[in-house]
Amino acid sequence: MVIHQNFIGGNISVKEIDGDTVILENELRDTTGDWFYWAFCVEGAENRTLTFRFQPSRLGYFGPAVSYDLENWHWLHHVEGDSFTYTFCAEESKVYFAHSMLYHPSRFMNFADKHHLQVEELCKGYKGSSIPCIKFGEGNTSIILTARHHACESTGNYVLEGVLEELLADPIPDATVFCVPFVDFEGVIRGDQGKNRAPHDQNRDYATEKEAIYPECNAIKEYAEAHGCHYGFDFHAPWHKGGQNDTVFIVQNRIEQLDLLNKFGSLLEKTISADSLKYEHKNDYPPETGWNIPNAQFANYMATRAENVVAFTLETTYFGTPDNEVSIDKLIELGRCFAKTFKKYNETEQPL
Repeated sequence: MVIHQNFIGGNISVKEIDGDTVILENELRDTTGDWFYWAFCVEGAENRTLTFRFQPSRLGYFGPAVSYDLENWHWLHHVEGDSFTYTFCAEESKVYFAHSMLYHPSRFMNFADKHHLQVEELCKGYKGSSIPCIKFGEGNTSIILTARHHACESTGNYVLEGVLEELLADPIPDATVFCVPFVDFEGVIRGDQGKNRAPHDQNRDYATEKEAIYPECNAIKEYAEAHGCHYGFDFHAPWHKGGQNDTVFIVQNRIEQLDLLNKFGSLLEKTISADSLKYEHKNDYPPETGWNIPNAQFANYMATRAENVVAFTLETTYFGTPDNEVSIDKLIELGRCFAKTFKKYNETEQPL
């Protein structure tokens, strides 16, 4: 039997194997403080029943996400405190387990190919990888969409996929869409936490008065300088679980845009379909409250641009709740609903 992290998104340290019990820890790497992301693969455990034990606050409500191909994921729906037990069938020679439902970069490449979108290089990343981006539509309204400013926040990618699908099926007139699906692509492929990366992470790298330390963020800022950003939407996941972290919510980042943010939230709640992960406007996080202080984030940088109508972060829970449980289909449908809301919103809030 082999337990390893040798795949895109892998993150684990095997501390001890005692019979059928495996003691695991996730790797924080260059994240300051604590964080919760992990993902590992088990090979050669056919017909065995193993218990995997973690340090506290690493497992979600529904146990680990399970996959056999790094594309299709389901919840185990079994968890016992800080451990879970899994029985490997005779055919299960390779099984992936993760904190949440991973979004493999190849899924986005397949999505782009399906929709005849050309994937281009935004820039070389901070470790030399080619950072993918796409652009479609022709028009004066500039829309910038981003995800994975924090490498571990995969729910945002599924929501973004739904947004793109809807905008491609029913385009906004006179608009150009620019999308960077993996801002911290380097962290995504290496399985980093990404959040609170020292000396600061990608979503704290948009100061207006100085150059970013990450080439990805500089390239996005340069695009906004050249083409404007009338609308900027950044797709994230919040903290591990509990309270507001179990919901979908808009981070209302600027008091100056509060009326517009409230309007968007009200429209989104009305647009949510029965097949979508649920969203309620009352869960939106108000500006200048708690941790929500304007800083060098993507959304704040775009919102302060002269041409910008509105820019914000959408946070999407990793797990949800028993009556609003996260699934890939629900996340994608949430994205479609978000795009439909945006189209309605744009009809009344046209940029100057």
